[in-house]
Amino acid sequence: MTLQRIGTKETTMKNGVHASLKTWLFVSLVLSLLFTALPGTSWGAAASGEPIKIGTIMSITGPFGFIGTPQKEIFDALIEDFNAKGGVLGRPIELLYEDDKSVPTNAVIAATKLIKDKKVVAICGTSMSDAALAIVPVCEKEQIPFINSGPGKMPHKKFIFSTGPGDARGAAHLLEYAVKDLGAKKIALMYSVDAMGTFGQKVLNDEVKKYPGVSFVIQESMEPSDTNVVPQLTKIKGANADLLMLQLTGGMASIIAKNYKQLGMTIPTLGCGSITDPNFYKNVGKIAEENKWVYLSPPLMIVDKMAPNDPYRKNIWEPAEKLLRDKYGPTKHISMFHASTVDAFRALAEAIKLAGKAEPAAIRDAIENKVRIEGFLGKFACTPQDHQAAPVDFMRPMTLKNGEYVPYQK
Repeated sequence: MTLQRIGTKETTMKNGVHASLKTWLFVSLVLSLLFTALPGTSWGAAASGEPIKIGTIMSITGPFGFIGTPQKEIFDALIEDFNAKGGVLGRPIELLYEDDKSVPTNAVIAATKLIKDKKVVAICGTSMSDAALAIVPVCEKEQIPFINSGPGKMPHKKFIFSTGPGDARGAAHLLEYAVKDLGAKKIALMYSVDAMGTFGQKVLNDEVKKYPGVSFVIQESMEPSDTNVVPQLTKIKGANADLLMLQLTGGMASIIAKNYKQLGMTIPTLGCGSITDPNFYKNVGKIAEENKWVYLSPPLMIVDKMAPNDPYRKNIWEPAEKLLRDKYGPTKHISMFHASTVDAFRALAEAIKLAGKAEPAAIRDAIENKVRIEGFLGKFACTPQDHQAAPVDFMRPMTLKNGEYVPYQK
């Protein structure tokens, strides 16, 4: 076929249709077909074709349902929005859920089912660190990439990755802030006897060697089930420390705060990011506020105090908050359990896009070498040597004022 020149004397009418119009229609058709054929190109149309199957294991029921429920909420909103905007590689994402009922052994069964029966190309999420650890051998053996959305320390394995800085970098940052910003020299440490607390305590004891003249003058522990820690705090009160450091969760910190007031303690207190959940303020926030406790906690807790053009607020929080509210109503707000799930899913979707194909080995390589995005938990930037995505801890100092978390200033 010969294309006619447009706008010349040779242009004629044929069958009542102007030849130049026919030429324009032909060129438009060619361009349309060309753009449609480009892999990964999205022009706002809904995704179509064979779905790309990814799996997630969450604790929808059981003791950790308070984590799994918001995870499922944001997953549903993300998938719906993502596929409406073209999916990835022109294909929709199909997310397959399994509920481990807050039991790690169930997570192993679920991972096996997702990989062998459902043929997922990757897994992201989990609600419990114990569940994440439990499925590592399965994913590694079957060579299926797994992006863990929790902070628990994962073994360095070829197919295993984690969002955020993780507990090790978090504990190191907590000590650095205590020494360099708060001027602490003699520190009292209170930690929990669980995976998060004991691992954090080990990191803190290794890290303190870097700071001459700084030491933990006393270290006390508590069980997650403890309802009274007066004996431990009595010892801490007599230890003449200049800072009390808390490496535990909000529920345990609530017990400490009540006994802290009961004993008339006034020692400055620094808590880790796991403390600042909504229930902590509801239970004992006034005690912590009166005594000006400080926390290194996720920026999410003070996002409404940030400038409107703050990159974290504008580019990360606002889109996710809008997505959640559009689907579930104006009373919904992004929590840390929503946020970590957003990071894991975004990293996986980006890896599939960069891999150019939905194959586990290619996705794994892209996660390790190519994915570079900013998220709620900091930068996602793994390397062959380090599969903990965020190279720097993202926590910010904050305190309570008039019942709200606000940026801390000396």
